[in-house]
Amino acid sequence: MNQNLIVRNFLLRSNILWIALFLSILLMVFSCQTDQGSGLSSSEQQRLDSIAKREFLKYFTLASEPRDADADTLLKAYERTEGFRNNIYYWTTKVGKLNYGFKNDTLVNIVDAIDIPKSKPEEWVLKQIILLKSKSNDRDINPSVVLKQLIEVRAEAEKLNSIYLYELDNLLAMSYYSNRDTENSLTHVELMKRNYPYADHPRFRQMYYDIRFILSLNFKDKIKTKEFLDSCQSLAIALNDTLALMRSYDFEAQWLKRTGRTKEAVEKARVYFQFANETKRYNALKRYLNFAELFLANGQPDSAIFYLNQGVKLDSIQKNDTKDLAGTYLVYSESYAMKGDFKRAFEYSKKENQAYKEANEIIQKTEIAELTARYDAEKKDEAIQSLQTNNELSDKLILQQRWTFSISIALLALLGFFFFNSYKQKLFKAQHDKLLLENKQLLLEQKNRQNQLNPHFIYNSIANLQGLISTNQKQEANQYLITLTRVIRDMLELNRKDFIPLEKEIKSLQNYVNLQQMRFSHSFDFKVESVDLDLDNILIPPMLIQPFVENAIEHGLMNLDRKGCLQVKFYQNEAILHIEITDNGKGATEESVKSFEKESLSHVITQERIELLYGNDTKTAGLKTFPNFRADGSGYKVEIYIPLTLFFD
Repeated sequence: MNQNLIVRNFLLRSNILWIALFLSILLMVFSCQTDQGSGLSSSEQQRLDSIAKREFLKYFTLASEPRDADADTLLKAYERTEGFRNNIYYWTTKVGKLNYGFKNDTLVNIVDAIDIPKSKPEEWVLKQIILLKSKSNDRDINPSVVLKQLIEVRAEAEKLNSIYLYELDNLLAMSYYSNRDTENSLTHVELMKRNYPYADHPRFRQMYYDIRFILSLNFKDKIKTKEFLDSCQSLAIALNDTLALMRSYDFEAQWLKRTGRTKEAVEKARVYFQFANETKRYNALKRYLNFAELFLANGQPDSAIFYLNQGVKLDSIQKNDTKDLAGTYLVYSESYAMKGDFKRAFEYSKKENQAYKEANEIIQKTEIAELTARYDAEKKDEAIQSLQTNNELSDKLILQQRWTFSISIALLALLGFFFFNSYKQKLFKAQHDKLLLENKQLLLEQKNRQNQLNPHFIYNSIANLQGLISTNQKQEANQYLITLTRVIRDMLELNRKDFIPLEKEIKSLQNYVNLQQMRFSHSFDFKVESVDLDLDNILIPPMLIQPFVENAIEHGLMNLDRKGCLQVKFYQNEAILHIEITDNGKGATEESVKSFEKESLSHVITQERIELLYGNDTKTAGLKTFPNFRADGSGYKVEIYIPLTLFFD
């Protein structure tokens, strides 16, 4: 029994030893495999980081399609490694495929959370580039905060002697160009070229000449502009780069437009436009705006309006934030003006002024914020200098510094007052110029409405004179011609003015009616009534009544089987001048209504004149018609009422 117990204990101990030995061997194997796997992962990441650095540096030297394909392959390889989410080169590769101003809060938050000290300068700079690329915008105005951050990061990258300094110059050049600061944009384009390690590569040079051509359009050196165009186009052909070549066609269209060859410009832009539509590249509104500008320059306003409508529609669908609205409204306004639709041209001119004003306000706020930020930085430096000096200098020097500080505050106050006063004056001037422009446009539209009436009357008068001559009524024709010259003289003299005395309007009206009475053998009487009115002191727009007198004669009194009567009555009711034109003619028969609608525009034109001069308030100014107002169903009455305007007010 004791022997069995001893044997059992021995076997138990032996089993425990074997189990321990087996577990030790497994642990060693697992440990070796883990170490080996970790080493492979670390080695793989280093290899991928090296590829990512090279691809990023050569970004501007690679064609877009193979470049994107290589980036996709690299990203997939990274995602098979451990900890790739904390690797800045992985995110640099991913962001390389995104547009400026991309919206991806998750990506930005991950990158911002990666802790990279400045002791790793290249990685630190890459992190800042990613964050700033998400804030920069090539389609709209960049706020001063973004520009300030770009300037500060670039200064720090220059201190760190970073190889990626060129990318920060690229971001600054784009941001300044979006903010319409061509000079600073050009400065950073040249810095980008100087700092880029592969600046001699043909593909980079092609891109550089693209940018220089765009910037040179804002300068007067046409020779340089043409040289940049030729360089970017020849390099695109040499590289067999379809995208760059199509882009150069768009540039060539702009150059042809600038040199007055608009027809060739339209055809060249059409090639680029078709390519851009098929490949869905570039900002939709900007592409359509450029095309519309070429059609407008070529005298094709309908085509310009068509493509503007298409661009605005796409821009609304895509919900793009764009800086091109002011230019779009300007082309709309000029296109409608070319078509003769001055009302719609004026409406779009107002929209263009508003959009331009808003853009300028943003830029002005940006400039003021930059000055304030620059002053704050200088003030902090002075404060640090002052603290260091306080520890070393005597009480006498401290007193002197207080005086210096007081003077600085006074200068700052003067500087702030100067900028505030300057900004206020610019704002007042812009408002004043806008009011002058609106007033000029209103006057031009009023003149246009008046001029639409004159050819209609002259045509009828000449036809009447021709009728007298053809029937051999020489004496009557001679008298008719004399009277007609008086009427035309009145029209020429009175239409030059915006308002004339009521007495002159009545005399002009009497000359005109006298002319018509001669034509119709005095088949109707004419009477003018003015109830206690000072005719010399009351002002009205010229040629306001004549069209309705003409309608009464032509459509009411002509071929009447009884003696006709035409009456014009002026009277005042409170501060409103009322004008009534009545006749005892045929009234509004079915035949006369059709003839009236076909031949006369007087009602529409006069209504538009009243709205332009006095606004849309129908209580103070307007036009009313009363067909068949007499008890027997005959006659026609027109009532015009306008605010009473006195010459000696």
